Amino acid sequence: MIKTNQIGVYFREIKTNSKADKVYYITYKDLDSNKKIWIKIGKYSEGIREAYCNAKRNEILTKQRIGEEPPIIAQRKKREILSIKTLADEYFSQRKDGESKRVDSVYYEKHILPFLKSYDLELLGKNDIVKFTNYLKDKKMKKLNKSLAPKTLNNVLNILKAIAKYSLKNDLLKNDFTKYINLFDIDNARERFLTKEEIVILYEKSKNNENDFLFFKIALNTGARFSTILNIHKKDIDFTHNFLTLKDFKNNSTYKAFLTDEIKALLEEKTKNLSLNDKIFTTNPEKRLREFLNELFNKGINSDDRKNKVVIHTLRHTFASHLAINGTPIFTIQKLMNHKDIKMTLRYAKLSPDSGRDAVVTLGF
Repeated sequence: MIKTNQIGVYFREIKTNSKADKVYYITYKDLDSNKKIWIKIGKYSEGIREAYCNAKRNEILTKQRIGEEPPIIAQRKKREILSIKTLADEYFSQRKDGESKRVDSVYYEKHILPFLKSYDLELLGKNDIVKFTNYLKDKKMKKLNKSLAPKTLNNVLNILKAIAKYSLKNDLLKNDFTKYINLFDIDNARERFLTKEEIVILYEKSKNNENDFLFFKIALNTGARFSTILNIHKKDIDFTHNFLTLKDFKNNSTYKAFLTDEIKALLEEKTKNLSLNDKIFTTNPEKRLREFLNELFNKGINSDDRKNKVVIHTLRHTFASHLAINGTPIFTIQKLMNHKDIKMTLRYAKLSPDSGRDAVVTLGF
């Protein structure tokens, strides 16, 4: 704190929108507790000046002397606490119904609300966020008695950020505590993809189940996400031009995939008795497919080994990886994967024939 020429008036140097600024405070001694009280008055950029701060301080001292409570303190006592529940209810009310909203709501109920329910969000500071982050790190999943994975921790923190940003944007909150939220560094990008030999095994083992076989064929030949495949309707299939219209819920967009002759034949058989608005998959096979992949590829692999464990999303990763191995241009892969950011696609560049591998091999060291 830097002292001004006015008694009891101080300021701190800060930056506002990258420009030099000051934030002013006043201090006085509370007659009842005999403790020093600090009150933030405001910023220089907001029109606050030392003379105004001095007048506010004198007003408080005068009120104290005649037995009245300082107006700023009285206002704080009268104001209702701005709870996380109030902001979260507003935030989730405007979210579209769906799996993403349901999952985020569960994370909020399980991890955010229990800790922050008694906090005033307008007074939430850096130390409170640090305590909350440590609380998350120390939490254990009841069934497995394991700590939350770094990705889960980041998901929870991002939900809290989203609630705050929505509230700030809509003037429900003035205190931007999101600047104190730091995400965890994680290195669990999936590196595993199926070899051609493993793909043959996958098809062979699943061919007796029509739905599973069709799912694997679509996943490995389009790279579509799990939720995208489950949302395919008969009307999305263009048998004339061999196109498949896919809905990407992550990017909230639609894009085209190409039908191979084999998949076209499978879909023609599958949809011959369906109406245009019918989905080709009427039930959610996630649990069954996960168990199938575990039995086939994950024996001996730790359940939390995200890099090497084969999961349903590995099929999407396999599609892109083999495109790169076959020399497909990176921008074509981006289009086929429907990546919004080329950075997402560049991770496959190391698999490309022109990645530099041959140059290293021929060094002969």
